[in-house]
Amino acid sequence: MRQNTRSFALATLLTLASVGATPWDGPEAPTDLKDVVAAGESLTLWPYTTSDFESPSDPINLIFPNADPRGIRQELVKLDGVRPPFAALPGGNCRWTDAMGYEHAAYGEPEGWVGGAVQLACVQPGAPLGSPFRLHIRLFRAGAHTLGNAHFEFLIPGTPEHEVLSWDLARDLVTFDVARTGVLTAPPSAIGLIPAGFFRTVRRPVFLGLVQAGAGPLLASLGLVLPPSGDVPIPTTGQARVLAVAIDFQPGQSETTTTTRVTYSIVAPKPFCATGPGDFVKLEGPLDFSMTVHTNPSGRYERRYLIGGTLTVTPMTPTSPTTFVPVGDPVDALVFEVHRGSLTDLRGQVTERAAQILLGDPQQSLSWRFAAGHTDHFAREILCGTE
Repeated sequence: MRQNTRSFALATLLTLASVGATPWDGPEAPTDLKDVVAAGESLTLWPYTTSDFESPSDPINLIFPNADPRGIRQELVKLDGVRPPFAALPGGNCRWTDAMGYEHAAYGEPEGWVGGAVQLACVQPGAPLGSPFRLHIRLFRAGAHTLGNAHFEFLIPGTPEHEVLSWDLARDLVTFDVARTGVLTAPPSAIGLIPAGFFRTVRRPVFLGLVQAGAGPLLASLGLVLPPSGDVPIPTTGQARVLAVAIDFQPGQSETTTTTRVTYSIVAPKPFCATGPGDFVKLEGPLDFSMTVHTNPSGRYERRYLIGGTLTVTPMTPTSPTTFVPVGDPVDALVFEVHRGSLTDLRGQVTERAAQILLGDPQQSLSWRFAAGHTDHFAREILCGTE
């Protein structure tokens, strides 16, 4: 009977990931567009990235006029990890490689929504998700230009999830590295895109965990200050760096595959179908991650990123702010995600299909679909087994 239940759940998982519910195609343009001049080029853009065509996620903090993400990738992956100004930064001697990450869209006129087909991470060898810090860039080709967001982030122990710690540090390190490639045609300049001050927050428990682990001086250097209550605002100047480059893009045949496994071991708020703020679960078990990036002599770039596995989920209740006890039987949760990014001389596209099924009684599920570039759509569905 259990095998039949798992087979049914797997079929449901695939259906949820491929069908979804209540999608919309052709999402509208954002209303708060910015007109800027970057290295003599006039651009109209939205100063954020998004994963749902509505909510701002990350600020655009890099602009490469008349540059292609494939060329920027080509130059950054050539670099070594020698960065004297960043020698004291944890992981500051990292190397650039293709990144495992969720898909985002940016917006620039007249192209409209564009996907971040090329993602890069600066990491230590053998630690694609960070050890535990990494720098992560998403690059979006908007016509002849490239928009980007860079952020410095922390890998939360016992999960594959990241917490952004800084926008400005990552922007400045990328600027330093682009200068190292020798492709700059003019000194970097700055454009204010979002209000100076703060954008997004570091969750308070993550911040406190980092302090306990001895990262207090790093957090202070990033301008992160713990408020009396609530989460920690992330400071930013609101500026994007304009990097005028001349890159001789030389496409070639290559294929690389990166794999890693993350074993969950964490108590967290129930991610969906929660009954209230005290609804916690313990997540345990492995998830497997695999990413293949293929390029060919015609210039085609293809990224395929898969996540899959079965987690054990146990209902928990807090007995103090830091201790929890089980209040129910463990059940399996099936996780399945497929991410794709592609970029050619003519077009680019990203897609993301994901589903999670909690095999409890009643069965509960979360699924979403996202695409940006040649086709734009988003759909999200939660089934809590109450109908």
